[in-house]
Amino acid sequence: MDDKGEIMSSCDVDENICLQIWTKGFSPRLVVFNKNQNTKKLIRLNWLENLERRLSVKGKKRGESVEYSLSALLPHVQRIISEYGVYASVKPRLWKFASILNKTLHTPAIVSEKGELALLPEDKRSCLWIADLTGGQKGEGCFRPFFPILEREKSAFPEKGLPIVENKRGVDDLFKTGIVRKLEVQTLFRWHRPVLIMAAAMLLGFSFCNEDGSELTDGFWSNDVPSIKINDARLCGMGRKFVSYVRHFDALREMEIRTSLDSDKELLDAGYSRSRRLEFQEGAIGDVAYSVTFFEHDGVMAFGCKPRTFTPRHKGELIYSLPAPAYAQALIDDTLGGAADDYFTITQLVAAKAFEKWSNSVVTYTGSLIGAI
Repeated sequence: MDDKGEIMSSCDVDENICLQIWTKGFSPRLVVFNKNQNTKKLIRLNWLENLERRLSVKGKKRGESVEYSLSALLPHVQRIISEYGVYASVKPRLWKFASILNKTLHTPAIVSEKGELALLPEDKRSCLWIADLTGGQKGEGCFRPFFPILEREKSAFPEKGLPIVENKRGVDDLFKTGIVRKLEVQTLFRWHRPVLIMAAAMLLGFSFCNEDGSELTDGFWSNDVPSIKINDARLCGMGRKFVSYVRHFDALREMEIRTSLDSDKELLDAGYSRSRRLEFQEGAIGDVAYSVTFFEHDGVMAFGCKPRTFTPRHKGELIYSLPAPAYAQALIDDTLGGAADDYFTITQLVAAKAFEKWSNSVVTYTGSLIGAI
């Protein structure tokens, strides 16, 4: 460990170890200080995301080791991260970065041809807003939400829509309408809080929604924040997963996921009928290729997801399920009047669920930092 770095917070666990937060002008590291051996080990904070992990350190006697479950260390880690946030003035930086990230996530995709609306390319299908300039008048159109508007959010949208005049079609122009702030007020856990969780995770060195973003993370601590876009490969798809989460916010409440040793057998035994199968290449819904089989029974859709090769992310196979009407609505929500696409919607639902699970994991540690923002 670099002696020029600084210990920002510290907490004794017991007579064997002490946990600390160390930094040197970039994303912090967790330090495990072994009192018995007088040694220190630096760990990136993304290691903390799996609560099933265990920490083993050398004991006082030769050959002796002491083991800790990560869940047992959780209160201590929460404490030092909370203290770090106070003493290192992290919150002002977090607020600034969250504002920048928010604009990145709300950047509209520009569409000027009517035919493109029915067959949007992948990058534009992964945006929250469409700057629709297909109305005929050059430089004029409207901002169209590419997400379902919840009942309690309808009052935020003006009756005449969100007009675009004189080519004022950028994200700053969208924010000037006040619509983003109104949505954040109406549905905090759909809009505002997830962005804060993302910003905190990126600044502190947690994963980018289960992907390694460490190459980009340290750059956020320089004076000049790097320019990022929603489809920036350096975000490891996290921006798109957030869009999926927003678009399928309601469906997530009815969507369940579980592991299975044999998804086909389990679902068939439960009375489901098998309809069709789709193949997903590596990276589409996981770190490996998957074969996804569609099942339906008593108004419920289920999807048996079989990894084609071993994946460390879960044991066995996965089963996603949700009411058939919710899935039918999800297909519609993923289009702007074009044809429904099972392949795309499955990727979106899986991404939305992954984002929900990841954000719930990360906020376990960052809750104290974002609670007052």
